[in-house]
Amino acid sequence: MALPVVDSGVSILTTLGYLCLLLAVIFLAFYLLRRIGFHGLGGTGGKGAPRLMSRLVLGARQSVAVVRFRGRDFLLGVTEERISLLASEDADAGPDEADAPVRSSGPGSFADLLGKKIRPNRGEDG
Repeated sequence: MALPVVDSGVSILTTLGYLCLLLAVIFLAFYLLRRIGFHGLGGTGGKGAPRLMSRLVLGARQSVAVVRFRGRDFLLGVTEERISLLASEDADAGPDEADAPVRSSGPGSFADLLGKKIRPNRGEDG
Protein backbone atom coordinates (compact mmCIF):
# COMPACT_ATOMS: atom_id res chain seq x y z
CA MET A 1 0.00 0.00 0.00
CA ALA A 2 1.52 3.32 -1.10
CA LEU A 3 1.28 6.56 0.84
CA PRO A 4 -0.24 9.60 -0.86
CA VAL A 5 2.22 12.03 -2.35
CA VAL A 6 2.39 15.33 -0.40
CA ASP A 7 4.20 18.35 -1.74
CA SER A 8 6.03 19.62 1.35
CA GLY A 9 6.96 22.92 -0.32
CA VAL A 10 3.32 23.92 -0.77
CA SER A 11 2.37 22.89 2.78
CA ILE A 12 5.29 24.89 4.26
CA LEU A 13 4.34 27.98 2.24
CA THR A 14 0.68 27.61 3.25
CA THR A 15 1.66 27.32 6.94
CA LEU A 16 3.93 30.40 6.70
CA GLY A 17 1.12 32.33 5.01
CA TYR A 18 -1.31 31.52 7.80
CA LEU A 19 1.34 32.44 10.39
CA CYS A 20 1.90 35.84 8.74
CA LEU A 21 -1.84 36.41 8.57
CA LEU A 22 -2.24 35.54 12.26
CA LEU A 23 0.60 37.89 13.26
CA ALA A 24 -0.92 40.69 11.18
CA VAL A 25 -4.29 40.23 12.93
CA ILE A 26 -2.59 40.28 16.37
CA PHE A 27 -0.66 43.49 15.59
CA LEU A 28 -3.78 45.13 14.15
CA ALA A 29 -5.78 44.25 17.26
CA PHE A 30 -2.98 45.60 19.49
CA TYR A 31 -2.85 48.85 17.50
CA LEU A 32 -6.62 49.32 17.63
CA LEU A 33 -6.81 48.61 21.36
CA ARG A 34 -4.05 51.13 22.09
CA ARG A 35 -5.71 53.66 19.80
CA ILE A 36 -9.06 53.52 21.60
CA GLY A 37 -7.40 53.78 25.01
CA PHE A 38 -7.18 50.27 26.42
CA HIS A 39 -3.97 50.22 28.52
CA GLY A 40 -4.03 46.77 30.01
CA LEU A 41 -5.93 45.00 32.75
CA GLY A 42 -6.65 47.13 35.79
CA GLY A 43 -5.53 50.39 34.20
CA THR A 44 -8.22 52.95 33.58
CA GLY A 45 -6.19 55.43 31.58
CA GLY A 46 -8.98 58.00 31.87
CA LYS A 47 -8.90 61.58 33.10
CA GLY A 48 -9.32 60.59 36.76
CA ALA A 49 -6.51 58.03 36.76
CA PRO A 50 -3.32 58.66 38.77
CA ARG A 51 -0.47 59.88 36.57
CA LEU A 52 3.23 59.42 37.32
CA MET A 53 4.83 62.81 36.72
CA SER A 54 8.42 62.01 37.67
CA ARG A 55 10.44 59.40 39.55
CA LEU A 56 13.90 59.33 41.10
CA VAL A 57 15.49 55.96 41.93
CA LEU A 58 17.45 56.17 45.19
CA GLY A 59 18.59 52.57 45.55
CA ALA A 60 17.94 49.02 44.45
CA ARG A 61 14.33 49.08 45.62
CA GLN A 62 13.83 52.63 46.87
CA SER A 63 12.55 55.62 44.94
CA VAL A 64 10.77 58.94 45.30
CA ALA A 65 7.90 59.66 42.93
CA VAL A 66 5.62 62.59 42.12
CA VAL A 67 2.11 61.39 41.29
CA ARG A 68 -0.74 63.64 40.09
CA PHE A 69 -4.23 62.54 41.11
CA ARG A 70 -7.45 64.57 41.02
CA GLY A 71 -5.72 67.94 40.74
CA ARG A 72 -3.15 67.32 43.48
CA ASP A 73 0.53 66.38 43.35
CA PHE A 74 1.69 63.77 45.84
CA LEU A 75 5.36 63.20 46.71
CA LEU A 76 5.66 59.51 47.59
CA GLY A 77 8.51 57.54 49.10
CA VAL A 78 8.44 54.02 47.65
CA THR A 79 10.27 51.05 49.17
CA GLU A 80 9.87 47.30 48.87
CA GLU A 81 7.70 47.15 51.99
CA ARG A 82 5.60 50.32 51.80
CA ILE A 83 4.62 53.56 50.12
CA SER A 84 4.77 56.71 52.27
CA LEU A 85 3.25 60.10 51.60
CA LEU A 86 6.02 62.69 52.01
CA ALA A 87 4.16 65.82 50.86
CA SER A 88 1.14 66.92 48.85
CA GLU A 89 -0.23 70.13 47.37
CA ASP A 90 -2.54 71.39 44.65
CA ALA A 91 -1.26 70.87 41.12
CA ASP A 92 -0.38 74.16 39.47
CA ALA A 93 -0.11 72.92 35.88
CA GLY A 94 -2.22 74.00 32.95
CA PRO A 95 -4.23 71.51 30.87
CA ASP A 96 -1.33 70.95 28.44
CA GLU A 97 1.06 69.82 31.15
CA ALA A 98 -1.57 67.71 32.90
CA ASP A 99 -1.98 65.58 29.77
CA ALA A 100 1.78 65.30 29.15
CA PRO A 101 3.29 61.80 29.10
CA VAL A 102 5.53 60.49 31.86
CA ARG A 103 8.83 62.33 31.86
CA SER A 104 12.08 60.58 32.53
CA SER A 105 14.11 61.88 35.43
CA GLY A 106 16.62 63.71 33.26
CA PRO A 107 19.05 66.30 34.59
CA GLY A 108 17.18 68.83 36.65
CA SER A 109 13.59 67.78 35.84
CA PHE A 110 12.99 65.78 39.02
CA ALA A 111 15.09 68.11 41.18
CA ASP A 112 13.12 71.15 39.95
CA LEU A 113 9.78 69.48 40.60
CA LEU A 114 10.89 68.18 44.00
CA GLY A 115 12.31 71.56 45.02
CA LYS A 116 9.12 73.33 43.99
CA LYS A 117 7.01 70.93 46.06
CA ILE A 118 9.23 70.92 49.17
CA ARG A 119 10.25 74.60 49.51
CA PRO A 120 6.76 75.93 50.33
CA ASN A 121 6.42 73.35 53.12
CA ARG A 122 9.78 74.35 54.63
CA GLY A 123 8.73 77.98 54.75
CA GLU A 124 5.66 77.10 56.81
CA ASP A 125 7.69 75.14 59.41
CA GLY A 126 9.83 78.04 60.35
